[in-house]
Amino acid sequence: MARYFFDCGDSDAVIKDEVGIECDGIEAARREAMEGLIDLARESLKNLDDQQLFIQVRDEKGKKLARLSLSLQMQPRTNELTDSSLPA
Repeated sequence: MARYFFDCGDSDAVIKDEVGIECDGIEAARREAMEGLIDLARESLKNLDDQQLFIQVRDEKGKKLARLSLSLQMQPRTNELTDSSLPA
């Protein structure tokens, strides 16, 4: 098994993973990254407009293998987009 590192952050800061996790290949590392991004979103997204979160996967040599990101953008509600059958 190889060790993968999961750096995370938002548009303002990056936190480097210095410990890593042993995974059985890049697909397993991507699944770990997806779960980590979901957890990060639960903790970090608090109705802030234009917030961007990411997790970047690195191998033991520091090579960047994947980047998963999530962004939140709020758009004002307009009459053209309003469906009267939906609750306000």
